[in-house]
Amino acid sequence: MRNTRRAVLVALFAVVSLVAGACSNSETKAAPVTTNTGSDGADVKNPGKNVPVDAPGVTDTEIRVGGVASVTNPLGGKFGTAFDGVKAYFDMVNAKGGIYGRKLVLAAERDDKLGNNKVEVEGLLTQDDVFAVLPVATLLFTGAQTLVDQNVPTFGWTINSEWAGNEQNPKKNLFGQSGSFLCFNCPYPTLPWLAKQTDRHKVGVMAYAVDQAAKCADGVKASFEEHGQDADAELVFIDKSLAYGTADLSVQVSKMKRAGVDLVTTCMDLNGVVTLAKEMKKQELDAIAYLPNAYDHEFVEEFGDLFEGSFVRTDFVQWEVEDKPKGLQTYLDQMEEAGMEPTENSLVGWLNADLFVTGLREAGPAFDRQKVIDGINQLTNYTADGILAGVDWTRAHTEVARPGVACQFLSKITDSEFKPVYAKPGKPFVCSVDKGGKLVTQYEA
Repeated sequence: MRNTRRAVLVALFAVVSLVAGACSNSETKAAPVTTNTGSDGADVKNPGKNVPVDAPGVTDTEIRVGGVASVTNPLGGKFGTAFDGVKAYFDMVNAKGGIYGRKLVLAAERDDKLGNNKVEVEGLLTQDDVFAVLPVATLLFTGAQTLVDQNVPTFGWTINSEWAGNEQNPKKNLFGQSGSFLCFNCPYPTLPWLAKQTDRHKVGVMAYAVDQAAKCADGVKASFEEHGQDADAELVFIDKSLAYGTADLSVQVSKMKRAGVDLVTTCMDLNGVVTLAKEMKKQELDAIAYLPNAYDHEFVEEFGDLFEGSFVRTDFVQWEVEDKPKGLQTYLDQMEEAGMEPTENSLVGWLNADLFVTGLREAGPAFDRQKVIDGINQLTNYTADGILAGVDWTRAHTEVARPGVACQFLSKITDSEFKPVYAKPGKPFVCSVDKGGKLVTQYEA
């Protein structure tokens, strides 16, 4: 399940690789651990108890955190809205008395402007005096190792390879919104499963000519090599040579049409995907698109006609679902109360804040950085009250938590809107499972 939309967000890395220099100055689910987490913001564990705490960013009345986002970026991405999600969550908790007699404060909102991540991260620690770092919503994460070296609890958007640990350097203080493991070129059953469900048999993938995007395309290839036979689908076209910003994809679309492609996916940014869709329409290529990086309401409102019938996936429950889990409804209510528009990045910020507060509650009133880190890392089924399918933090830093399993929420673009598909009442996630090479579907809450 770790190979969610992050695998295709490597398209963002493709962009960064090309522009950063100009912008920079330099099968059985484990039993869940009880977490005492209340999505309504109530401090369920030791309510109101205030004991002396000697830790950076902590006073008798406040717990200060700070974050960094690529607010200024070449993609027009709404990464800065991650701050909105954190503030909405903190407002909710603070309205109920805070935690351990202290208010949660987002004391710094830094913009790394794409190329200054390490400098801004260091500023959070040396100038802003923060206890934890959140949110991190950046195109580059060059400050990651600084945070690891200083063992600072850090929460963010895992589109960067620096979030992933290994046995030698597990990075147990880095917490992504839905896990920290990244594997761009691993085989996963999601796309073959979708091909099987939609009766599609010929698949094409296109990627930018940079390492991360190429690995993304390799992951698609590996997925069909491993699961294609059972799905009765094969990868018949792959192009990893595209230049960022290319305006002419006529040759590639012509080749896909000759190959009979009826399902297309990309390792590109949304601008590239739109260019592709326009060319597909021009050449009358009858294929649907699989869009793991397109849960953007402004995007679908503007370009939905180009992607009618295509699928969009996320690793969280999209808010169009009728039977909303408690955590999602709380997020939407709080964003409305704050007068802020829900976005994917604001939800990421919300999830970061929820996990941080969960860690504080697990640590207890005499908390410190290490206790917060340890508290989170003993959780085996973190769902943020149903927003996520479940993260096993005892394993998520260094390995795929559930090998052979990919859980996702899928919607279909219909009349320029996201329409949830495949979900069942009370069970929004569909998980495709590899059982001896056979793709089996199980539905989970």
